[in-house]
Amino acid sequence: MIAIMQPKLLNQTCLAIFLALPIAATAQEQSPPPIQVSVGDVTDTRSTGGFSSECKVELKFTGDAAADAQSVRRVQLTEATDSTGRDLIPKKDDEMGSHFMNFGQSTGALKTEARLRNPSRNATAIKMLKGQVELFNPTEANGGLLTLTGILQHPAEPVQNPALAKYNIQLMYLTKEAYVAKKKEMESQQNSDQKLGAAFGELFKGMFGGMMSDSKNSIQLYIKDPDKRIIDLKFADGQGKELKNNQSWSTDDFKSTSFESPPPPDTQLKIQLATPESLKTYSFQVENIALP
Repeated sequence: MIAIMQPKLLNQTCLAIFLALPIAATAQEQSPPPIQVSVGDVTDTRSTGGFSSECKVELKFTGDAAADAQSVRRVQLTEATDSTGRDLIPKKDDEMGSHFMNFGQSTGALKTEARLRNPSRNATAIKMLKGQVELFNPTEANGGLLTLTGILQHPAEPVQNPALAKYNIQLMYLTKEAYVAKKKEMESQQNSDQKLGAAFGELFKGMFGGMMSDSKNSIQLYIKDPDKRIIDLKFADGQGKELKNNQSWSTDDFKSTSFESPPPPDTQLKIQLATPESLKTYSFQVENIALP
């Protein structure tokens, strides 16, 4: 049997469907995007000279995605033009190119600084700034938080850890005494480079020992991190309480951290590691940024 809907009932049904559609569409349109971008300070030192001229734009990220993240790891620009149409994306042979890396923990709003080519002297604004931002949110589950115990137990020996090995990261704790002893040992042995690996072999061949301190209050690490995945390093005691350091300094491959007293033998090394699972990428776009 075929049911026949009465005209009045049919009209009411159609009206209900018609009214529901705009409401659903409006709710969907009002849903905020996971990330929003705004502009902070703009530094523009246009000149005819190539060395002193630069343009820097501070980008601030907010929204749910930014609230869940700890820091901005990287920004890649895909489009940047001034009001005259000039391309402002740094060339490949410029330092950093179109990529901008951030390291360390963010405090307050997530922000980074985009460095651009010199705008035209006739430009009044950056017409378009478009790209992608990579946000870092480390947890133990996504591999972004890694704890190494007994880090001080084997000086001048490579740290064996599968997570570090996965990303080709080489790490070694060093003391002045252990470094000198290992260097003498390698000088007296053949094929020592093969035992330690090329990176550590070169470490003990050079004049690296001159950089090292013999202070018992410091921790010195030799680090090879080709993909710049280590975001931050901190030290803690055996119970996980962070050790407060006096000062630290670092080069590309070396980091020295000093403390008020000798760190305990059970010191742990806590690493924030940029794994694929701890990173999320979002597109952003901002227009008509006034130039000072």
